[in-house]
Amino acid sequence: MAEAAERRERGTRQEVLDTFYHQRGPCCAGCDWWHSISSLVGECHQSAMVGGAERWAAIGIENVSMPLRAGHVITERAHVCGQFKDEFDWSSLPLPYRKQIGDRTLAAKSAPPLNRSETDGGRHGPEA
Repeated sequence: MAEAAERRERGTRQEVLDTFYHQRGPCCAGCDWWHSISSLVGECHQSAMVGGAERWAAIGIENVSMPLRAGHVITERAHVCGQFKDEFDWSSLPLPYRKQIGDRTLAAKSAPPLNRSETDGGRHGPEA
């Protein structure tokens, strides 16, 4: 019974994180390096483990009554760094779930191709 409840909570947590990522864009919630602890914080596995104080500093935890053990840096789901990576194949998920979380890759595939007038001149405007 407890195992089923834990699986359900994990599924709900992942849905919250997926929705957050697709609404916000690149952030820890959608990063392949990030492993969630809850729907708000997780561990960044992109770099090596650090000491206990450094591990929790990114979310503002400094003094606690429990021992601060070494591990991967803890970050908030909204954190953004230069190491962001999303190589997950979102198309491997069921379409109803992708629609529910607002999967941005669906919009990209259904958008009509740009016409010539929208591409002329690149970022500096139309060519003279």
